Amino acid sequence: MSEKFNLDGTPETNPAFDLEPDDIAVSEQAPVQESLILPEEDPEHPEPTPQIDLVGMAKPVHAVQIVDGPELQFQHAHSLLESLESQDVQVHYQCREGYCGSCRTRLLEGEVHYTEEPLAWVNDDEILPCCCIPKSAIKIELG
Repeated sequence: MSEKFNLDGTPETNPAFDLEPDDIAVSEQAPVQESLILPEEDPEHPEPTPQIDLVGMAKPVHAVQIVDGPELQFQHAHSLLESLESQDVQVHYQCREGYCGSCRTRLLEGEVHYTEEPLAWVNDDEILPCCCIPKSAIKIELG
């Protein structure tokens, strides 16, 4: 916004419009914190957290067979992708949350459960390892 000037070079003022009133009405002040409140739990030594509890499902421990590859075991991981990576299986991925579909893999046998609903398109015979876990022993073909 450009500033307007009078012919004599002084800034133009509008007496009907003031940016700040001279007296400010104070309705209610917020309470002032007078002491430091620390949480009861110790953030440096948190309590151990249990494994993800999946309603209606036993804790998953399932065989994962890879076509032309090793037979692995899925156990205690948050996703199939995380489990495969921990067992030195290279899977192409980008987002790790089901948005991009880069980790799309063919599911040949078995069933999976999506812990996060994928936003990327998957065909009926495909899964996204980044956001699913096995519900049974599975056989997959990496792309």
